[in-house]
Amino acid sequence: MKLRALARHAGEAWEVPRDLMLGRYPSFVTGGPLPRSHVPVFVFHSVEPESFGRRLDYLADNSYVTLSAEEYFQFLLGGRPAPERAVVLTFDDGRGSLWSVAAPLLEKRRMKGIVFLVPGRTPSRTGPPLPIWTDVREGRADAEEVLARERHHPLLSWEEIRTLSDRGVFDFQSHTLSHARIHTDARVVGFVTPPLRHGYDAFDLPLVASAAGGDLPPEEVPLGRPILQWAARTSEALRFREQADYGRACVEAVAAAGGARFFERPRWQRELHALLASPPSGTRETPAQRDEAIRHELAESRRVIEERTGRPVLHLCFPWHVSGPTASRLAREAGYRTAFCGKVSGVPLTLPRGDLGAIARIGEDYVELLPGRGRTTLTAVLQQKWRRRRRAAP
Repeated sequence: MKLRALARHAGEAWEVPRDLMLGRYPSFVTGGPLPRSHVPVFVFHSVEPESFGRRLDYLADNSYVTLSAEEYFQFLLGGRPAPERAVVLTFDDGRGSLWSVAAPLLEKRRMKGIVFLVPGRTPSRTGPPLPIWTDVREGRADAEEVLARERHHPLLSWEEIRTLSDRGVFDFQSHTLSHARIHTDARVVGFVTPPLRHGYDAFDLPLVASAAGGDLPPEEVPLGRPILQWAARTSEALRFREQADYGRACVEAVAAAGGARFFERPRWQRELHALLASPPSGTRETPAQRDEAIRHELAESRRVIEERTGRPVLHLCFPWHVSGPTASRLAREAGYRTAFCGKVSGVPLTLPRGDLGAIARIGEDYVELLPGRGRTTLTAVLQQKWRRRRRAAP
């Protein structure tokens, strides 16, 4: 495990220099200027008060302006120039800290953002609103309670989404219906563990077919069920559906050993692999079935978000930034006008009349590299990223 972690860190350390050579970063990242015709798009996931507030303060202190989805879209079409020092803040998945931390900090500075939602996983929640960072600052809530929001309520609720949409803090757009992965062949690459059945960790669990047809909700997938080689649903891959009872011996062994407690064993993976006598049999979907599944992911996501918010959904972010020609075509047919990606080779920043189907974005770490007072350096950013990854390493 230590060697694997070391290899992963080495790969991550090489990632930024590689992407700089491939032209995946705008010039301001390495100390250059930001021309008025350039509007960088930043991507966030979860946020916490210190770093997020500092980045917003940097933008505010240096007169940066945040654009809505429609304002940015019109800029890309060439229909209107962007204000000087315009940026776009995007947030993937619709995580709970957008309610507890991001929204109050954005509103305080009169800023806005775009959230790419996963409506098929978005819950409803009754009762009084959960506390936010403003409540902490004004003495009405405990800081730890607010910071722990995503441990107990990982994703925004529909009630929170409607409130934030009505207040104009966020534009809510599509991250597909279920942010799904699919099995693509019979090779076992892992097993279902307790974290994979809940919250946004469940986004990493490939779809598992039920015996009755359809797919099991993540919380109903048995612990110990084998995970096969996978790909994003929006890729060109064809789904492999293994027989519903594959890995029964693994599931039974986990249950007999106390369920979640089984995974405290030091060699639990080896134990489960030893119980698999042969690869699974199964069927592979046809290209037409793949197309229909992707079409449903795209069209139903748009329909549900529009129904819940009462506002148009014209913009899409592909999960894991993966889209094959099929998904790109079906997105246009479903009525999406843009598709947001991650870093795009040779396109450090999407310009007016650029490719609306592959809008380039960069990570939140680079906000404070924008020109302005108190500007940091790329070296400092990379050192911070390295320290953060070291702390998170197993």
